[in-house]
Amino acid sequence: MVVIASTLKKNGLYAGAARRGEKLVATVLPVRDQETAKKKLMDKIRNENIEFKDDQFCLAVSEKIFRAVQGEKVEFNEPIDLSGYPPFQKRVLEEGRKISWGTVTSYGKLAEKVGNKKAARAVGNAIASNPLCMVIGCHRVVRSDGKIGEFGYGTELKKKLLQNEGIKIKGDKIIKTK
Repeated sequence: MVVIASTLKKNGLYAGAARRGEKLVATVLPVRDQETAKKKLMDKIRNENIEFKDDQFCLAVSEKIFRAVQGEKVEFNEPIDLSGYPPFQKRVLEEGRKISWGTVTSYGKLAEKVGNKKAARAVGNAIASNPLCMVIGCHRVVRSDGKIGEFGYGTELKKKLLQNEGIKIKGDKIIKTK
């Protein structure tokens, strides 16, 4: 099946989304140029045919991404497709999708929720390869010591996303959640 993808330009940045059938398979947070957005989507799709065109479903998701990055509370309730991912990673991502706006959890607590409290590092690896940024709130997973930890789009953006959700941060450490 061909994957359909779109990028949306807003304020000089490009966000993007891709779908397989009627389910979302990849998203890209705002980046500086369209080619980078397309490449990031293609990297997340992995060895599938991808067709870029103006697709209303993908453009609507991209618009929501821009709004969410600016701090608006946005519900990403689109159906998602995580087929092709290993069972553990799929469980981590599905559980990660349940993390509410304005809250955080640690890699260790997420590991417990997926049934292996000793798998915090594996959870970190699964979260790091999240194909659906913002739809699955990987930015809401932090270190057990309260530090915000890494983020594929950079720690400054992770910090901004968390602060936009009302989470107080001093330096690189969370000091208060909602």
